[in-house]
Amino acid sequence: MNKRTLKITTGAMIVAIFGVLLLFNRQMGGLLEGSFTYLFPIPMVAYAARYGGRSSLTVFVCMVFTAFLTSTLTSMFYAISAAFVGMIFGAMMFRKMDPTKTLLVVMFLCVLSNLLNLVLLAGISGYNLDAEVREMQEGMRLAMQKANVALPDAMLSTDFLRRLFLVSIALGGAFQGFLIYEISLLILRRMRIPVQKPKAVSQYYPPKWSGLVAFIAFMGYSYAFAKPGMDPLTQGVLETVGMLGYFYLIVFGVIALSLVIRCYVSGKRGVVLLLSILGMFLMPQGVMILALFYISGGLHPYLLTKLEEMQQHG
Repeated sequence: MNKRTLKITTGAMIVAIFGVLLLFNRQMGGLLEGSFTYLFPIPMVAYAARYGGRSSLTVFVCMVFTAFLTSTLTSMFYAISAAFVGMIFGAMMFRKMDPTKTLLVVMFLCVLSNLLNLVLLAGISGYNLDAEVREMQEGMRLAMQKANVALPDAMLSTDFLRRLFLVSIALGGAFQGFLIYEISLLILRRMRIPVQKPKAVSQYYPPKWSGLVAFIAFMGYSYAFAKPGMDPLTQGVLETVGMLGYFYLIVFGVIALSLVIRCYVSGKRGVVLLLSILGMFLMPQGVMILALFYISGGLHPYLLTKLEEMQQHG
């Protein structure tokens, strides 16, 4: 079988499997919708990584028509967004782009997909975000009452919980993108498709300005939280941006803490993992300060240089 025929038949097989899964999902009442975001990107990743973005675009268009004919509106959007993520991911692999940039693009697309899915769900199926937030609010109040713990009113306000809910969806999308990236690379290697070796997370150098911006955003969040009587729009923006800055600093703070532990305490993975998790929960403010020095200061290159020296002498 020549290459052109193999490319066409492989694409047709992917579209056929896509359609069968959509039909099965419809007959089972949406059983597979939760798996779409993890299941459907992988075939498209494999196809686009082998044949490139232009060839995979035709397959993607066929998938869109198949989804339109065989699934409900909500299922269609879940499936199409997952296939689109896979196509972009595979095309970037085909062009041998930087693995770190590829990972960030995949995570961003998954975050965007999750937020758009929420908007579509609210518009089509009658999903009420405010009702979900009110249920969360009541549950937290009951839990705090049983535990005899008093939380500030601002933490139980509807606006604050709504923003927290949206941020959690965005973070869930980022984690989903990370899983899709790692699982797809594993499968591509099994299929003997050449892929670039991913960098260790500690090798990624974030922009130095991002650490300062994230820290200022968190300080804005603290200010807005301490002054609940300010303008609602301003308070909402400060709290949302501040929560994102907080999570950004926590992520890189944990990475920095793990490197510090490897340099000065122990190189055993179990010890590093345990102490990093404990530090994140017991000293979040300290982890944030460590992240600031790690991103915007000279701590990152210093720790990497020390690790290289230890490996050379070890």
